[in-house]
Amino acid sequence: MSDDRRHMWRALELARRGRPYVAPNPMCGAVIVKDGKVIAEACHEAYGEPHAEANALRVAGANARGATMYVTLEPCCEVYEGKKTPPCAPALVEAGLKRVVVAVEDPHNNVRGKGVKMLHDAGMEVELGICRDEARELNAAYFSHVERGRPLVIAKWAMTLDGKIATRTGDARWISSEQSRAESHYDRGCTGAIIVGIGTVLVDDPELTARGDVGRQPVRVVIDTELKLPLESKLVQSADQGPVFVYAADDSSEERQRALEDAGVYLILLPRQGKSHLRWMEICTDLGERGVNSALLEGGGSLVASAFQERAIDRVKIYVAPKVFGGENAKSPVEGPGVPDVSRAVTFARLTSRALGPDIVIEGNVVYPSEDGPSPSGYWSGYGNAAK
Repeated sequence: MSDDRRHMWRALELARRGRPYVAPNPMCGAVIVKDGKVIAEACHEAYGEPHAEANALRVAGANARGATMYVTLEPCCEVYEGKKTPPCAPALVEAGLKRVVVAVEDPHNNVRGKGVKMLHDAGMEVELGICRDEARELNAAYFSHVERGRPLVIAKWAMTLDGKIATRTGDARWISSEQSRAESHYDRGCTGAIIVGIGTVLVDDPELTARGDVGRQPVRVVIDTELKLPLESKLVQSADQGPVFVYAADDSSEERQRALEDAGVYLILLPRQGKSHLRWMEICTDLGERGVNSALLEGGGSLVASAFQERAIDRVKIYVAPKVFGGENAKSPVEGPGVPDVSRAVTFARLTSRALGPDIVIEGNVVYPSEDGPSPSGYWSGYGNAAK
């Protein structure tokens, strides 16, 4: 491995430390090297606080002059509306750095290419693209939000070896191990929103909070076309403690609308598709406009199936427990009509697996069968740009 890649790998490692705290900003890490020695390391620690470059320059002090900085994302270069901190590129110029190695361009309109140009124009040596793929992967949620205007959606579930998420009687506590549940709560504390269907709420009455030592509490989202959410549910009763978004059909009961809004729920009304369906892309776009850049979709099976059908899911995270439930009526994680033939199957790329306690964790990126045409279920949904 070259020195450049080695130092950039370290910068990426540092960037991950900010995962629970920096959103909606991207994670970022920086390493400063002079005469072959690392003289400063830093990351962006929390939203609204100094970026990784500024923190690294503070550590290096006057020794930064003539050094090389490795940074995982293009340095910002100007002040714009909503920006919380001073731009970093001018500070790099002022510090007298000789060389800057950047992993990937920032896709933000106020930064893209401008930060690199400012450094070039100042006479600095700039190299772009070292560990580009790894840097994009690190901030996939940020890139999704900026480039697509919608959050990165990860479908997550726990299941048995025979693919069941509950027994035939509906019992699902607990399928996964204590270690897996702790990781799930950490993930919740690192994400912008948790999404469930009304069926899950009616059966489990969840709070959808992150427990333990977590960075933040996610927005709690319920897809509830007919507005069946009980006023006595834990979500409604705790609406004053953290946002609860409910997506419903615009022709749903006005009386129920008023009651839920009076209880503190944020109600978002969308046009009905068919008898009981809301379009996933409209939901995702609305969440993106509200600043949500990542979301965990936690079921149930019908909701996950509809999200796959409309190509709304970007990744999966599956906890497989060493258990077998059996039962032809036991719930599976993806229900709906199913695919008509193997060629329409949803597949996955960049799959990884690891042990976590007694469980196996499988993660991967979703690959849909084609860019247009029928959805994975085989039915034409007319979803237009949903595949983009």
